[in-house]
Amino acid sequence: MGQKHILIVDDDNSILRMLEFGLKKLGPNYHISTAENMTSAMRQIEEIQFDLIITDYMMPGMTGVDLVRAVRRLSPATQVVLMTAYGTNKLRDTTDNLHIDGYLNKPFTMDQIRDIVRQSALSIVEAPISQSDGAYPPDETDDGLGSTPVDDKPPDYVSVAEHLHQLQINAGSRAVMLINNQGMSVQVVGEITPSKISQICELVASNHYGPAKLAHLLDNKKPFKASFYEGDSYNLYVCDVNGKCLLAVVFDVKLRPGVVWFYTKQTASALEPLIV
Repeated sequence: MGQKHILIVDDDNSILRMLEFGLKKLGPNYHISTAENMTSAMRQIEEIQFDLIITDYMMPGMTGVDLVRAVRRLSPATQVVLMTAYGTNKLRDTTDNLHIDGYLNKPFTMDQIRDIVRQSALSIVEAPISQSDGAYPPDETDDGLGSTPVDDKPPDYVSVAEHLHQLQINAGSRAVMLINNQGMSVQVVGEITPSKISQICELVASNHYGPAKLAHLLDNKKPFKASFYEGDSYNLYVCDVNGKCLLAVVFDVKLRPGVVWFYTKQTASALEPLIV
């Protein structure tokens, strides 16, 4: 297989860097380029014959659909996958004539992106990329975190601890804590001094659930979904799972918050059916 040229377009720099880093692990046969805006994307498309372009739908100035139209004029053979956080059914109705090769709903896993890139290398000479809500039908052994559960068990039987460990790895965090709404520790992975865990969990819960009245005063129908605390050495991101538990991630200030938020929200969604 010759080298394949892939372009990722997204105005969120943290997501862009994450995808670039993750796709480079596919090996030297894949050349990964990135663009944070349409101007940069168009300039590269005019200079390079890309095999695949994965672009976000909502971006300042132009939408991903606008980019697809330009690609179809400049490079008809290039495959295009559209990423969106707004659902794909209605979008497909307005883009049928553009022959988009795939749609990918956010949040997605790194494994889904890698599979798209691998399949694009084959489908150049074989078949188009499958168009499904997640770009591909979910694998029966996929835990929604880009990894295969232990013993190939379906998602309903994946332990909470496995999800937390995977989140710690994906986000590169110091520690991950699952805390109930009474401020008690449910599960903790990573580097946290044992004697401090109970106090940390209690403070996280009280600080997160305390502003519920503020959310109401701001005309929100529900309490705030997430909270973020910025420190000089470590940051703390807290995300509500299902109203019954909180997912708290402690991470180094050198890490990009956007990447941590992305994986934390993804994990919170995966944990919802496991926490009753």
